[in-house]
Amino acid sequence: MSAKTENLVKAFGGLVVVWIIGLVIAEGITAVALHHWPLIGSVQAQITADATTYLVWQAVALYVLVGGTIVYSVFRFRARPGDMGPPAYQRRYWTPFVMFWLGMSIIINMANTIYPGMVGLEQLWGIQLKAKHPLVVDVTAQQWKWTFSYPKQGITDVSHLVVPKGETIDFVLRTKDVEHDFWVPAWGVKKDVIPNEVRHLYITPTVLGSTKTNPMIRVQCSLICGNGHPMMRAPVQVMTKAAFKTWVANNSF
Repeated sequence: MSAKTENLVKAFGGLVVVWIIGLVIAEGITAVALHHWPLIGSVQAQITADATTYLVWQAVALYVLVGGTIVYSVFRFRARPGDMGPPAYQRRYWTPFVMFWLGMSIIINMANTIYPGMVGLEQLWGIQLKAKHPLVVDVTAQQWKWTFSYPKQGITDVSHLVVPKGETIDFVLRTKDVEHDFWVPAWGVKKDVIPNEVRHLYITPTVLGSTKTNPMIRVQCSLICGNGHPMMRAPVQVMTKAAFKTWVANNSF
């Protein structure tokens, strides 16, 4: 082994040590941050939270590797005082490292396509396919408000959304004007509401609460739709199935 290659091997070994130390520190900080995850209020939110958590762990590991390489190289290969000659061990590339990084990139991207990509989508679509008789809620968006109707329950054009916990809901989305986006942060997923289209979003709430108790439980337009976009919100209340039946009885015509 030549002296130049030997030094590159030693440098690579040093980088691995730096990466492991940085990884322990960064993943520890990440674990603390993920412990304070925002409210997960639906089955769909749990699926997306699991996917996001997995990708965060992975991103931190890669960030530490790339950032650690830069920091390590600054100190490991810095020019010493009085050193005016050309770099002794600088190379434009090192084939083993290039092949390793290329291989890892392919493996990581293929793995992410399978999980959380295909697996997560299969879980979300599975909920929709298994919902034989979901609660149907018509959602109408317009600048800059939301209105909700429950066709089977005989409730129309209410300005607040009331849903039962533990029941899959089929939100039927329409807009009277421009494009909007239906989003309840606690429920983890959202969907664009497009002019001249009827779109569906399936949600299964798992946490009781309301906008008053937690601002994450609110309808929020998440697509800029004009001057009133920031205030395009609607209150939400998630209640027990028994309480929902009482609410329906008191509000239906």
